[in-house]
Amino acid sequence: MVDLYATAAAATALPLKIGTVYVEEVKTPLFLVAPFGKKLKQVAAVLGIQMGLEWPTAHVMKRTGVAYALWFDHAHIALMGVEPSAKLLQYAAVTDVSDGWCIVDISGPEVRDVLARVTPLDMRSKSFKTGMTQRSMLMHMQASISCLGKSHFRVMVFRSMALTVVHDLAVAMESVAARTQKV
Repeated sequence: MVDLYATAAAATALPLKIGTVYVEEVKTPLFLVAPFGKKLKQVAAVLGIQMGLEWPTAHVMKRTGVAYALWFDHAHIALMGVEPSAKLLQYAAVTDVSDGWCIVDISGPEVRDVLARVTPLDMRSKSFKTGMTQRSMLMHMQASISCLGKSHFRVMVFRSMALTVVHDLAVAMESVAARTQKV
């Protein structure tokens, strides 16, 4: 019998530092939460009482400690960093998708310049503020991009695209670093 063991989505491709920008993989629980019918108020109450999180409105991310609740689309949120309360199962479909996504944190003084090269989103700090989250394209991949701080973002892509996202970010990082390199 073969022994199976979990591996990181990006394998040995991360961490990566080019110029002033650093990328590292984040290994964290990730669950999608979809309230049943008209049970949004009950789900929001469980998130608040049991987990200390607010239900995020469109394009917003809520955080308490290591727990994140990210707007994911019109009917779902992504719950990251913690196991959901069992009480949520009474009011919502809760699906563990931890192994289906590659999650990376990208940070550094020029992170917005790097991301501006790979996504059509307006990455300027006046447009993409801390606490915002967007579903968009990252090159040709579907992605979730969240702003954790002025120079700190979390990017999520499907696990099958892990090495592609590392490659695309590395090319953008090299381009930005070359622009500011001293000769």
